[in-house]
Amino acid sequence: MKVVQAALCIAVSLPLGSAFAPVARPRAFSTRLAMADIVTGPGGKAATSAEEDLALTLRIIMDHEERSTTVSKEQFISQMVESESAADEEVDVSIPYDAAAKLAYEASDKSVDFEAFEAQYLADARETARIKAPLNIPYDAAAGVAYKASDRSIPFAEFKAQYLADAKETARIKAPLNIPYDAAAGVAYKASDRSTPFAEFKAQYLADTIAMVTAKAEAKKPKKEPEPEPVAEPTPEPETVDVSIPYNAAARLAYEASDKSVDFDAFEAQYLADARETARIKAPLNIPYDAAAGVAYKASDRSIPFAEFKAKYLADTIAMVTAKATSE
Repeated sequence: MKVVQAALCIAVSLPLGSAFAPVARPRAFSTRLAMADIVTGPGGKAATSAEEDLALTLRIIMDHEERSTTVSKEQFISQMVESESAADEEVDVSIPYDAAAKLAYEASDKSVDFEAFEAQYLADARETARIKAPLNIPYDAAAGVAYKASDRSIPFAEFKAQYLADAKETARIKAPLNIPYDAAAGVAYKASDRSTPFAEFKAQYLADTIAMVTAKAEAKKPKKEPEPEPVAEPTPEPETVDVSIPYNAAARLAYEASDKSVDFDAFEAQYLADARETARIKAPLNIPYDAAAGVAYKASDRSIPFAEFKAKYLADTIAMVTAKATSE
């Protein structure tokens, strides 16, 4: 490498014309190594012999000669410094805070200036984010509202515990009660001597119940009188009779029976309204199956929970009905 350093020093110190005057080239260079096969710089590798070392040195000198034909030494050094500074220069990739607003403004009709558009755009974005944000309601919010409406005679912690207990009890009472279809058979089986399996007892119990209900229904039916023998009558000649009834026939009959103090149209409107109200009042009333138990529970001292009271009440009722059916 000392030979390389010496050659570089000589090439830089001498003028370009004298430093690279034609000289006789050693035959060894032309016989074993071609200039096109010599690689210098970061992509090259160290010389493995004195001959290759001289070839590398000559290649560096020739490259310098080629560059020197267009730029001077000072220009070359300046270009290298500029390329190094350009490589080290940082690129700003930051995005302006209002980039989204500018993109939306460019896509709009630009009927207003950017400042007014940006203010409205940001307001809409904040409102959209607020609406889409999940609404966090504390689990005891209802208890808090009820506590504020109360006299606040006790601390909130005690009030909340009582409030939640009452709410759970109310939900439990209002929940639909699923009673199996054979509950009555089960109650009757427990009251029996259990001498037979429940499956046989249930089949017999249901058969007896169905027979009892059928017998009572038949007993309540009025007895039909024997119909008299039909008397043959002469068949009249068929006539075409209009039996269609106008939809407002009832209203017209009622109007004819009234004092006709108003015209028929006003009378008909009032008549139909009254008819609808009468039909609504006479509609069947849906009463829960345990309404009687609820009424009895409210009239009691309420010393036990409603669930226990209702079970006892239903058992007593079934026993009473069974006893009455047996006595009859």
